[in-house]
Amino acid sequence: MTAFEKPKPSLKDIEKLSKLEKIIMDYFMKYISVGEIIALVELREILKNLDSSEINIEKDDVIIEITISKTLANLVEKGFLEHEEGCYNLASHLREELKKKGGMTP
Repeated sequence: MTAFEKPKPSLKDIEKLSKLEKIIMDYFMKYISVGEIIALVELREILKNLDSSEINIEKDDVIIEITISKTLANLVEKGFLEHEEGCYNLASHLREELKKKGGMTP
């Protein structure tokens, strides 16, 4: 790691994330790699079906999708997710950590 690189987050670091970020990370822990549009649609439906006390988000589809998009970008920036050619993936170092824990088939 160079002086300019941030340390990569671990699976334990997910516990420190916001409620919305945790929901999104749970989704990617389950599906690992998802196309942008499918992820947005499925995450929107997950959030719309949550009790409003669980997460403070407007139930308007456009607002939810904007919020999800911003959160996905933040998770990429923080090193939890990767974004390549129309697809979001659980970060490779987290996939390796998950494999070692036996939570993912190769």
